[in-house]
Amino acid sequence: MEEKTVSLSLGTIIRECSLNPDLAMEQQFYFMSRNRENIHDVFRYKKFNEDFVGRVDCFNDGNNLIGMIRPSYEEFLRKLMNILHLPIKGKIVDDDQLTQKLLAQVEKLKQVTSEQELEIEFPVLYRDLVDGRKFYHDLQRMRKQEGYDPQDYASGEHYFYSCGLKKSLKNFVQTQGEVYSRFILRRKDLQQKQQQMSFNRYIASHFDMDKFYMYVMHEYLVKAEGCQNRVEMKKYISLVEKYLSSDKKKDVVITTDSGMKVDEQNIQNRLRNLKRIISDDSSQVEWVLIPGGRDYSRVRKDVDVVPPGVKMTLEDYLRLCEKGERKRAFYEGTPYLARVLGLEMYRGYIGYIYDNGEVILDTEYDPFKPATAEGNAVYNLKVGDFELLSQYDKQHLRKHPRVGVMNHSKTWEDRVSKIIDREALPQEIEASKQLIKRLKERNESY
Repeated sequence: MEEKTVSLSLGTIIRECSLNPDLAMEQQFYFMSRNRENIHDVFRYKKFNEDFVGRVDCFNDGNNLIGMIRPSYEEFLRKLMNILHLPIKGKIVDDDQLTQKLLAQVEKLKQVTSEQELEIEFPVLYRDLVDGRKFYHDLQRMRKQEGYDPQDYASGEHYFYSCGLKKSLKNFVQTQGEVYSRFILRRKDLQQKQQQMSFNRYIASHFDMDKFYMYVMHEYLVKAEGCQNRVEMKKYISLVEKYLSSDKKKDVVITTDSGMKVDEQNIQNRLRNLKRIISDDSSQVEWVLIPGGRDYSRVRKDVDVVPPGVKMTLEDYLRLCEKGERKRAFYEGTPYLARVLGLEMYRGYIGYIYDNGEVILDTEYDPFKPATAEGNAVYNLKVGDFELLSQYDKQHLRKHPRVGVMNHSKTWEDRVSKIIDREALPQEIEASKQLIKRLKERNESY
């Protein structure tokens, strides 16, 4: 039975895997036009300037390395929620409750009476109103030009009305209400239609399949690195192992959107780390939990060595000490639930765990090492990712798509504050407590 494995960025596929980069726009249009047909066939309306095909999904029955490549239904859902200004929190549950929430937004849209209200409550639709008017105005101007093509004008006019666009606000909100009611109530028909189509033949003809395989393997590893279900992790590990033992050419390199260079060695290293974690659950985390109320400088002595003497001018030393004390005071003034100190490759790092599911890693300020006052980056992880991602070295961590990275710029404290001050959801509070509990059980001796 087929199941979705990973979602791929169409932009990355075209940028990294195209056999002819000069045809990038034509290739983009192919995917757009195919899904635009799906949208119109199901809803009899389109979305202005949006064809819901920024991503494609892989569906695998376990017998293939990749399987079938299809339009992403999840992308449609996420963009639909964004258009109707419905917040997205975590994984989307596509059920009757979501239907009712979306329909409530449509009713709210129909009650809009001013453009200012539309801009505040539905910013994406406000942009459609403004851009749609400009589109219509440009059509009328084109019509008055000598030698204009009536067929082009008719095509543009048809597109304007097929997107449910109107010039007046009153007509616009009512027609858009009809458009999105259909999008909501018939969305399962779209999902079914998308499951009946495939981009495989086109991709095989127009893209470097060796690079495409490399990109998919990277996404398999990202999925495995970010999940807590060990059965699911093993599924992705098995697919990557199957790829490495295949006769596919692997002497290729791709660059992800985050700047990570992915080649065979990168795949091998990450696979080795995952297999080590799977086989040795007892050593997943190399961090020591700092007991509440205990001076962590005492703990540091247990896991570090006394540094050599400081060699710098008194002025520079005092400046760095002042910065370091400010950094220490900043973190100690935040509402963290627990602190952890890194061992081995994270020696010298301290982590702060917050009730909203955020973890902040930063260098521990050490007055005997003044450079720790401002050196290295600040890393932001989710509690659900901490045990797995903190197994990787800092170079890999910096480029991982599930990790936020901040340098110690002038505004770093403000940026960190925004992360840790975010309101906590009940499930995030529980996940943070469970992480702390597991860490405590693993290093009770500290």
